[in-house]
Amino acid sequence: MTSRSRLLRATRVRVAVLMVVFFPLLWFGYQMRLQAGIDELESSAGQRLALLSASLDAELLRYESLPAVLAQHPGLRDVLAHPDDPQRVAFANRLLEQVNARTGAGMLYLIAPSGRTLAASNWQRPDSFVGENYAFRPYFKDALRGESGAFFAVGATTRVPGFFIAHAVLDDERVVGVLAVKVELALLEQTWAEGGESVVVVDRHGVVALSSRSDWKFATLAPLSAESRRALADTRQYFTERLAPLPLKWLDARRLRLNGKTFVVRQAPLDWVDWRMMIMLDSAQAVEAAWLQVLAAMLALCVMGVAVLYWAQRARRIRERLAAQDVLERTVAERTADLADTNAQLVREIGERTAAEQKLRGAQQALIEANRLAALGQMAAGVAHELNQPLAAMRAFAGNGLTFLERARYAPLGDNLRQMIGLVERMARLTAQLKVFASRQQTQGGSTAASQAVQTVAGWLAHRIETSAVDLRIDCEPVSLPLQPQALEQVLLNLLGNALDALDGRTDAKITIRVSGDGAERVLEVADNGPGIDASLIDKVAQPFFSTKPLGQGLGLGLAIVSDLVSGSGGRLAFHDRVGGGTVVRVSWPGGEAGRAEGAAREAET
Repeated sequence: MTSRSRLLRATRVRVAVLMVVFFPLLWFGYQMRLQAGIDELESSAGQRLALLSASLDAELLRYESLPAVLAQHPGLRDVLAHPDDPQRVAFANRLLEQVNARTGAGMLYLIAPSGRTLAASNWQRPDSFVGENYAFRPYFKDALRGESGAFFAVGATTRVPGFFIAHAVLDDERVVGVLAVKVELALLEQTWAEGGESVVVVDRHGVVALSSRSDWKFATLAPLSAESRRALADTRQYFTERLAPLPLKWLDARRLRLNGKTFVVRQAPLDWVDWRMMIMLDSAQAVEAAWLQVLAAMLALCVMGVAVLYWAQRARRIRERLAAQDVLERTVAERTADLADTNAQLVREIGERTAAEQKLRGAQQALIEANRLAALGQMAAGVAHELNQPLAAMRAFAGNGLTFLERARYAPLGDNLRQMIGLVERMARLTAQLKVFASRQQTQGGSTAASQAVQTVAGWLAHRIETSAVDLRIDCEPVSLPLQPQALEQVLLNLLGNALDALDGRTDAKITIRVSGDGAERVLEVADNGPGIDASLIDKVAQPFFSTKPLGQGLGLGLAIVSDLVSGSGGRLAFHDRVGGGTVVRVSWPGGEAGRAEGAAREAET
């Protein structure tokens, strides 16, 4: 047997001895700490029980004397003496209603000796007690004998549980009726629940009358006997409640298990009727503390064992380290020389990469400046192209105006001047397009008659349409489109201008503008019989600065601006091939409520 094997065997024997000695001690310590924790929980439960029972007593004491004091009112005796007098009954109803509102009681009601309710504070409600017979209730029977009646039950009329306190109404020492108050304890139960405590109030039959847990209410601590069930049925104390037993098991006199949890229980009888209050505290806290103590002890033992093993192995490791130290020193000397060479090479590479990075940044800056100058050139060319047509038209109108002036034809001269004013406004709108596109902020809302906007734009381009011999057809229904006038004119101007550009040089040029609408959709279409749009370019034509026109004849912003205006108003822009050749540009908006909802959603997004 080698020395290593002997060492392992000796270690196992020591560990086994330690386990045999210390495990019983750990178990004994666990039991001691668990018992101490349960004692602490029981003491805390006793203190909480005293406070909770005092709160219940205080809630009931608030209304204990109310029936006795109010029973002395002469108006109530008059009602009992004349139960069929509507005026006396109405007076009693209002009196009980006012007193109930001031005191905050659940309900106040006056009962005749026969058990029929003559007046009640809830006389105006659908679940009024008036006319109901409560002769079967124990509190009524006790009060009718001249005793103080107290009873907890589920309301036979309202189905709301409450504590009933009753007192006899006397006339010359003779009982002529009963006055009862119903105290609802739902707020008190809610307060218990918000405190996070498990509290129950149990009657003499073992039924849970009050509880901080709604799923425990009206359950039983044990199966009910036949006698208890008969008694509860006679008084209809819990009405239609099932009264099923809770799945609990008593472990000893002060502990029980319920729903998989172990509770420490403290209970005490109450001064009211035959109740007893129970408070249950989860014992998981005590169990956890006991296990923490056991784990702490085990950890201490482990630390001690590790310390012993450490000191046993420390001497052996010192010898091994001294032997390895010589080898390490030689290896370090060799590696130091290699690291020095590598470091020098890295310094050179860093200098080279820094210089290359500076050159790259300079090239990037130059490329940015070049792109900026190219964009400015395209913009200038586009603006010049778009302004050229209005300027040519203005020159023609000015020449015609001189002729009309020489001939003293002032009416046509006025028309020419108005056309020139319209062209000037158009030029202002054209120059504003760049600002509109740059800002990306379109005016929301608005509505414009489509026919008026189509005629206006067609008038602006009339000279160009006539010069190009284009057959322009307009099919416009009386529909309003959801754009402001300027925005709609801008859309039409760009679409019609693009169609004219596509038909340049054709002898059979045709353009159709169609506007239609119904309850579901409103549509604007501009169709031409030009060469059409290549399928590979459909997704690009509406992008900014993209143009298929020769350099200097287009800025590439027209369709981008159209797309922004249409999208901002809740519409959609689409391009289709025309039957027989050409392109159909289709702009559509949802109609009715759908259109308004989509427009509002887009406005909220922007």
